[in-house]
Amino acid sequence: MRDLLIITPTRGRPGNALRLAEAVAATCTADTELVFAIDEDDESYDDVFIDAVKIYGRRRTCPAWSNEIAATMGREYRAVASLGDDHLPRTKGWDTLMLAALDSMGGTGIVYGDDIGQGVNLPTAPVISSDIPAALGWLFLPSCDHLFCDNTWLDLGREADCLRYLPGVVIEHLHYTRGASPHDRTYEETRGTWQHDEAAYHAWRRDGMAADVDKIRKLRANVGAVRM
Repeated sequence: MRDLLIITPTRGRPGNALRLAEAVAATCTADTELVFAIDEDDESYDDVFIDAVKIYGRRRTCPAWSNEIAATMGREYRAVASLGDDHLPRTKGWDTLMLAALDSMGGTGIVYGDDIGQGVNLPTAPVISSDIPAALGWLFLPSCDHLFCDNTWLDLGREADCLRYLPGVVIEHLHYTRGASPHDRTYEETRGTWQHDEAAYHAWRRDGMAADVDKIRKLRANVGAVRM
């Protein structure tokens, strides 16, 4: 089993994808693989060489892409990471450090670093043990089109007592709200999902979160039983 699968849907941003691939190659020290999910109607990547796995398919949302790749590839890895094409790993060995944090929790959990924007408040680029999406049936809350998925990870980790923040691990989020990226069409499209996704998130908290937290608690209990 390999260590870490980084899942990154990307659209209209070949320069960002190239920057991320170069940063992953320069900073990762574990057996880590980066996979880009690209809509087949997006021609902006056609003439750009990016040293990473690229999966093409019909256009879909970031959660839909991420869930498909997590389901088809994620179980071959100890953990999966969700990075946007506007994230940039800065800390050498960040993947090894985050995997070690998962190990310290028994192998099941959610770990995140400092994104220089939200910090401890929100896991915008988490590393999640692969047994969690396998048990839930999803990595991203399927009812959301883009936003509030990081809120979901925060809730699950806190309630299942398997959340770890590593302030010394920097995966910067070069988001337009920080003035770190231009406000492009991709950002504009995702901002349009706010009301829908906020409602979906709160519906999940009301109707689905308790059952999902219980699934993760059972995973952790099984790990503890095996250790005994």
